[in-house]
Amino acid sequence: MIDADLGPELEAIVLDLIESGKYASRAQVLRESEALQGWREARMDAFDASIQRGLAEIKAGGGVPAEEAFERLFQKYPYLR
Repeated sequence: MIDADLGPELEAIVLDLIESGKYASRAQVLRESEALQGWREARMDAFDASIQRGLAEIKAGGGVPAEEAFERLFQKYPYLR
């Protein structure tokens, strides 16, 4: 078992979550935190992969000129102008 000093701010957040009834224990808060961290890392990995695909497409001569892309956005979302 790990006994970790969370510091006063995090400790207060954890206690508030437990006292509010959202979580039953410190362990449950930490398990949820770990699960969310895993989800976040997976989303960031997918985002990075998407950027790499886009950069590869541009390098291969694909893509849309910025002016055309912005014009499409302005047509779809006129309130952005």
